[in-house]
Amino acid sequence: MTLRGDHLCEVAVSRARAQDRNRGGLDVKLRKGKTLPREKSWVIGALFIGFISAAVTSKVTAWSCGLAGNSRTLRSASPRRDVHLAAKLDDLDGVVLVPMEEDDATIDDMKPPPLPDLKVKEEKTELPKYPVLDGFSAPKPRISKMPDAEDLQDGKQSLTGETIASPGLELTPTKAKSTRNKRWLKGRGTAKRRKLEENAKLEKWLADNGVWVSEAADWGRPAASVSMAVETREQTENEVSGRGLVARRDIDNYEDLAQVPYKLLLTKETSKKVFGEECIEKDMSEYAAIALQLIYERFVEKENSFWGPYIGVLPSVEEIGASFAWDKQELDTLLAGSPLRNMSYFLQDQVEQEFHDLQAHMMPRAPEKFPKDAFTLENYMWAYSVLFSRAVRLDFPDDLDDEDIVALVPYIDLINHNPNSESRIRGVSEGPSIPGISEPERSVVVRSDRYFNKYEQIYISYGRKSNAQLLMLYGFSMERNTQDFVTFAIGQLLENSPFAEVKKRILEELEVPREGVFPLYRDRFTGEMMMFLRLAVVQPDDIDMDEDADENEVYKALKQLDIKRATGEVSERRALICLRGVVQDLQDSYPTTLQEDEALIRDRQMFELLPRNQRNALRVRYGEKLIIRASLATIDRILNNLSRLKQMEVQEEKQRKEMENSAFGRLSVAFESPFKARNLEELMKELDI
Repeated sequence: MTLRGDHLCEVAVSRARAQDRNRGGLDVKLRKGKTLPREKSWVIGALFIGFISAAVTSKVTAWSCGLAGNSRTLRSASPRRDVHLAAKLDDLDGVVLVPMEEDDATIDDMKPPPLPDLKVKEEKTELPKYPVLDGFSAPKPRISKMPDAEDLQDGKQSLTGETIASPGLELTPTKAKSTRNKRWLKGRGTAKRRKLEENAKLEKWLADNGVWVSEAADWGRPAASVSMAVETREQTENEVSGRGLVARRDIDNYEDLAQVPYKLLLTKETSKKVFGEECIEKDMSEYAAIALQLIYERFVEKENSFWGPYIGVLPSVEEIGASFAWDKQELDTLLAGSPLRNMSYFLQDQVEQEFHDLQAHMMPRAPEKFPKDAFTLENYMWAYSVLFSRAVRLDFPDDLDDEDIVALVPYIDLINHNPNSESRIRGVSEGPSIPGISEPERSVVVRSDRYFNKYEQIYISYGRKSNAQLLMLYGFSMERNTQDFVTFAIGQLLENSPFAEVKKRILEELEVPREGVFPLYRDRFTGEMMMFLRLAVVQPDDIDMDEDADENEVYKALKQLDIKRATGEVSERRALICLRGVVQDLQDSYPTTLQEDEALIRDRQMFELLPRNQRNALRVRYGEKLIIRASLATIDRILNNLSRLKQMEVQEEKQRKEMENSAFGRLSVAFESPFKARNLEELMKELDI
């Protein structure tokens, strides 16, 4: 009988079963003394022989010959082992192993025969028509098939792995995705790495142009006191404040933090060198001139710009977040009721109108310097966002300029704002000024106002700015702004009052804003605002004149009034009532209450989930409502105690007459004794003698 190698396993299994029946079933010894049941011993032998047969290579002849030679050797060496081996070989009596060709046996021979292709008969079935669905075509059925290995593509398979064949869809080969984790290519890690590279370029540019930024000390010069941080965070508000300067080492009080040469500044003069005097005229705004140069350096010169490393670190409009650059929807929803809404609209309109005027009258003079794809309104808004948030006004002591100049100061403009800081940016001049021979060297310096620890952030003050001004110009607001106030207008009170033109004339002489725009603080009323109100509420009966009286006579009568202080209960009450009505209208204009805003701010988890602009707007509204509530309480308290004003006036008049009868009074000297005692005994008690 002749068998092929692939049927060897079946023969071995049948022979093993026969041996097991003849021998009565021998136990197969296992480890630790355990035995396998007799009825299963033949399975072990069958599986072992089957495993050996699967590993047989194509050279069966050599294997069989070697087995025969080894059997003779074993038979001659050990009689006992020869008996067992002979018994095994006798089991294969009548079986002849025939050598096969080298490519005869392959792994495909082990596979089951392929199943026949199933042909699906497509039946066309018409969907029932319904009156409601008339005019709509039924969706075409999807035809699916098992994909080949080469046709598997991302985004073009169903959830079960089948490829969806839809009309007009072409499957194009795509590169296999790498399994390597590429999380570092995106997200904040990449942004920080990019900012580090930009900081390195800026630092090298500063060092090449005379700014001391070295980390190591030099002969007679310590290491630079500050370094650039890619990201800073305000601890109170927990808000990211962008780039900033931090202390590289411990800094002493009154130590120079940074000094930048004048040649690195962006001013109206540098803009004039780029565009020429025919474009940058003398009466052009400094902000407009610098804005045009910013656009030119970033969008026209690009990498070739001298200020390229500095331009590269400037933030975008969204990163700045100034409210004057918000869209209409954000202004109407986030700043509803706040005076900041109208202020932002006004500033936005001014910037847009200025750009359109330059585009119509100035840019056509040199069209090659003002390409239309670069000088757009969007880029102009970006330039003004940078200017409003970073530009400073400098005054140099050399008096080479008639007025203060507006400038962008690289490196120093990275310092963030703190209302309690007393550090200021100032211009300095060094060296002699000899006309026609030499001029003093200008630079910009910022000096520390206190001791700074290592890694502590450096701050300066942008001035007395309210939250509304900070958000409109700089793009942030503060929860604890000690300089916060509400800007509101009461000019309509003057326009509707009698003798309005004469009153405006008097206000100009007193240097009081005739427009009637004043700050409203949480703890006080400004003197200018009260002077405006006292003059605005003056009626013809108060000065015994008719409304059509001569303006000169009215002017003389109004000049005699003392509006710098409260002089009469009636007029003061009238002024306070008008003020209270304006403040109350301002409070009623908000769509939310103070309690609702306070509850949202105190829920820190919910508050920090809000978008950045919404958080800043909420801080502004909340601060304004606190000021309005305190102002209303102050007005009510004054009105309740206003009846004592007459008593105070009588007491002051009595003290004035007593002073006139004294020695100092006869000398026309106003003197108020520091002691309240009226005789020697009271004086002794007051001095505790």
